[in-house]
Amino acid sequence: MSEGRQPLDPTRRLLRTFGVAVSNFEERSAKLIERARAADTSTEERLAAAARLLREAALLNRRLREIADHVWELQHAALTQMSDLLVPASSEEDEESSAY
Repeated sequence: MSEGRQPLDPTRRLLRTFGVAVSNFEERSAKLIERARAADTSTEERLAAAARLLREAALLNRRLREIADHVWELQHAALTQMSDLLVPASSEEDEESSAY
């Protein structure tokens, strides 16, 4: 690692990985569609291109799920902390016991 460069935090790392995955998907899917669209492309070649496109979409979906999971974890942690600050644990216990 070069001097002055900090390691990426998890959010930046995930976003960078996702950005690369989206760019790769755009590029590869355009090439696969163009290849399948060509007049001299056989049915077998079109099916192979479609199978490759499905694999590329699955990879992109996995990266998207990683981003969504990370965001949900961040939100949960922040909201839990805020809830703990707004409603002290003793108040929650009082509310639970009075509900019965």
